[in-house]
Amino acid sequence: MGIDLTDTKDVETIRVAAPSDLPGIAGRTFTTPWFSIDPERSTQFSYATYLDSYPHPYEEEDDDGYGEDIVEGFYLLGMIDYLLNHVLLADFRCVPWNYGLDRVRFVSVVRLTDRFRLTGTIREVVDRGAQGHLVVADLTAEVEGRDKPGFIATQHALWVTESSS
Repeated sequence: MGIDLTDTKDVETIRVAAPSDLPGIAGRTFTTPWFSIDPERSTQFSYATYLDSYPHPYEEEDDDGYGEDIVEGFYLLGMIDYLLNHVLLADFRCVPWNYGLDRVRFVSVVRLTDRFRLTGTIREVVDRGAQGHLVVADLTAEVEGRDKPGFIATQHALWVTESSS
């Protein structure tokens, strides 16, 4: 389970040599390695976020129509940073702070047995002066063997460098 580094033929990375090069990545595309959710960690996520104990509308039937192996959408969103850290690479010291998400849509169910990966395009890079650079990326969570993605979203990350902190 986890990231599959044995199947990297379609992986597409973006490497940035210096903070001044960040604006030049606008328009570039990336593809992460395939990823599989560890069922135990999915259970831990449900426990940590109290999803295992909330009032359920289908409690009497004990079935919500999706089955037991569905991956919670917010857990999938939580994987964005981890997956992007494998393909958005910096040759300088920086911290890409999660600055938010826009236009999040959960398009199709992702199950514990599914492999998925992120593909995306850097929409824009905004120089924020002393704060660093705001990197905006359009993301698609591709599910292996499926036409519909698991989710789509626009991510904003503030890349703070030593010179901007």
